[in-house]
Amino acid sequence: MSDLHPSRLFVLCARPDDDAGGSSEALRLAASVRDWDKALAKAEGEGLLPLLYWTLRDDPGAVPGAVLETLRLAYLRNLARTTQVYRELELFLESVRRAGLRAALTKGGRLALDVYSDTALRPFWDVDFIVHPADWARLQGILAGLGFAEASGAPPGSSGAAARALDWAYSPYFKKGSLFLEFHSSPFGLHFPGSGEDGFWFSAGRLRVRGTEALVLPAENELCYLCVHAQQHSYQKLIWLADIARLARRAGLDWNGVCRIASDEMIKGPVFYGLHLVESLWPGSVPPEPRRLLCPGPIESAGLRLLWPPAATAARSDAPAWPYYMPSLFSLWERRDPVLAARTLGQIFFPPKAWLASATGVSVDSPWLYERYAERLLRPALTMMRRIMDPK
Repeated sequence: MSDLHPSRLFVLCARPDDDAGGSSEALRLAASVRDWDKALAKAEGEGLLPLLYWTLRDDPGAVPGAVLETLRLAYLRNLARTTQVYRELELFLESVRRAGLRAALTKGGRLALDVYSDTALRPFWDVDFIVHPADWARLQGILAGLGFAEASGAPPGSSGAAARALDWAYSPYFKKGSLFLEFHSSPFGLHFPGSGEDGFWFSAGRLRVRGTEALVLPAENELCYLCVHAQQHSYQKLIWLADIARLARRAGLDWNGVCRIASDEMIKGPVFYGLHLVESLWPGSVPPEPRRLLCPGPIESAGLRLLWPPAATAARSDAPAWPYYMPSLFSLWERRDPVLAARTLGQIFFPPKAWLASATGVSVDSPWLYERYAERLLRPALTMMRRIMDPK
């Protein structure tokens, strides 16, 4: 087995089912790893240390004792951390619930409770929320009252968080002690509003978190969001694809609803490709009919395969990530709206100086800020060159 990329072992440990054949193969592959230091570093980057321990824990002879102990400690650390996060989160969630505000727990903070058999199996750092824009001001009041302070996101010269509306350029972190909360306005993370982003609130669900409840997106919206989010980060963590696989296997998931959301929001390409990669890694995770209905046209399909070759993604290669805005570009292609495309591309490549200064750490009055604009313009071409010159 490759010392740098024991990719098959990782895929087996992240599988969404507990088949005995997969466990046996994982144990055989684990026994063939020659450089565990590199393998553990790679697994940590993929967000898989707890899942790796969970798979290997029942056969201590499969790996060196020191390796299994390292994995056990990683699992226990994550267990302690997630327990603390949910304990500290409880008062905020209860305050939001009592106020009747629309703030939906999403991504890792939701999934660890909702789709994993043990919360310690899904590492996450910050806790993400989708917030209804009309409730943002009142939510800020709750944050202030509980002692949270904005940790990042406000550009230099702004008059404070209350003056900012949530949008693609402003998804602030709020911090209290070791707890970080991040807030977003859109359930799909695109650079423009969706067509029906208000409708899902009427079918939002509730998830038990210790002694209170958190509002959560409908599973169909969450699945679409996870596919877009994974593509925004070029599928660089296997745990993101494992999230999609687990949610896709949920009993009662409305696949017609998934297809309708992806079609209405014109994100069929990103949603299809996330599901396509999941199915290639863990066959049987996604029914064939939704994949057929979501499959984009030949040009968009070719672009997806070019940017994220399935074989390289399955091999967990370390290819440079594409810019975060790629799903927005695929959505623009589906929308066929030249005016929206021109406006969005202008926002992406020429954001406000204050925002770019905050994002890059360069003074808003510095001439070096124009170099950052040039980097934004050139990044897609430079990324392509790096991928061609140094294929992984």
